[in-house]
Amino acid sequence: MVVATSSAAPVKVLVVDDSVLMQKLMTQIINSAPGFEVIGIAGSAEEGWDAIQELRPDVVTLDLELPGRHGLKLLARVLKQDPLPVLIVSAFGGPGADNTIQALELGAIDFIEKPDGTTHTLDGFMKHLVAALQRAAASRKMISAARQMTQMAAAAPARPAALSREPARSGKTSLIAIGASTGGVPAVQTVMRDLAHLRLPIVVVQHMPPGYTAKFAARLATATGLDVHEANDGDRLRPGMAVVAPGGPRHLEIEERRGEFVCVLREGPLVSGHSPSVDVMFHSVARSVGAHAVGILLTGMGRDGADGLLAMRKAGAETLIQSGETCVVNGMPKAAYELGATERVVPLTQIGTAVSQLIGERPNLRTA
Repeated sequence: MVVATSSAAPVKVLVVDDSVLMQKLMTQIINSAPGFEVIGIAGSAEEGWDAIQELRPDVVTLDLELPGRHGLKLLARVLKQDPLPVLIVSAFGGPGADNTIQALELGAIDFIEKPDGTTHTLDGFMKHLVAALQRAAASRKMISAARQMTQMAAAAPARPAALSREPARSGKTSLIAIGASTGGVPAVQTVMRDLAHLRLPIVVVQHMPPGYTAKFAARLATATGLDVHEANDGDRLRPGMAVVAPGGPRHLEIEERRGEFVCVLREGPLVSGHSPSVDVMFHSVARSVGAHAVGILLTGMGRDGADGLLAMRKAGAETLIQSGETCVVNGMPKAAYELGATERVVPLTQIGTAVSQLIGERPNLRTA
């Protein structure tokens, strides 16, 4: 990960928040972080828009609950004009989770919750804010390239991705496993929408804290028409069903029991820095489903999922990764490629078509 250092220009940050206390706190934290500098503060959506035009920040932190609840409107306006990394900093977990998921769907780079004195402490907030800013700084060039690719794909008819020489495997695939992190909310939605016609069980691990994964699953259900919900221990997977690993201390694994694939939630330490971990889920799919699975690793910081995807490939599964130019952060897919976990590097909007070809199904191509 590359961020600004003392020998380079600092990453310029604009803070958009109507709380004077939060403005001061975030300014103090950001200015004390090596390589970052607050260049402006805005207390409303209108002030935020004007500041972006005037100051041209590298990263924006945005409170969704601005006066008049115009945070989402500002986000949509900003991202329509400029591929700018926007970090959501919100005080709302439960009731505000829908807004946060919607912000991620629109293209916000990431989100963190404000300190509330209980589960979200000041010390934790400081660490999460700096880490999120580093991810945002690392994503700047990738966001621009990804949005250009998306626009190009929307303007042109979809074409099948170039695949390797293996023949189609009609009737063989039993399950699709997807892993994602930073930038993954819209990416997972795109892939699942393009795979919905296959009616295969889908298992998703998206790095996300408790209180958000159920909302994310509900929005996926609306977008795809599939039966999508947060995974429960003991859930039996069936055609047309998808599960999202719940945020929190438990990992999602898939086991085969009497001819059925079952979700198992187990508490355990962080794996590859995360819980739930993509690696844990992929490894379990390799053990239980083997060659009858398809593994897809999407945008994300770090390397979670790389080892697990390699295990899936060694077990005979088909594996794909999202191409770097369409990733918000090309960390996890790149790590998987470097390990030899796949030879299939596919642009986001072509992953559904590529999977359809691999399993011998006719792709249900969307029109722009």
